[in-house]
Amino acid sequence: MTEDVDRLVCAVVHNDDANRISQALVDGGYGVTRITAQGGFLRRGNAVFVIGVAQATVDAVIDILKQNASEPAGADAGGSAYGIAFVVRAGQFARL
Repeated sequence: MTEDVDRLVCAVVHNDDANRISQALVDGGYGVTRITAQGGFLRRGNAVFVIGVAQATVDAVIDILKQNASEPAGADAGGSAYGIAFVVRAGQFARL
């Protein structure tokens, strides 16, 4: 499966959701690295997930992230985000 990795999903989510998201990704068969962070986009305790996937599975990973991230208190009708995800091309992937 490692030869299929051509995208890198980097997601910043609230710490309160991190365990649930991590378990859902692992249950979905995705390898995930979790990094604890603070500040930045959400201005509080965050978790950063780094997930290497095939292009065809990016939408499934984003769906898992969305389904397992809480909606912030007082979110407006515009759907205020409780996390952010970046998807970038992985020029090369090697398992060490």
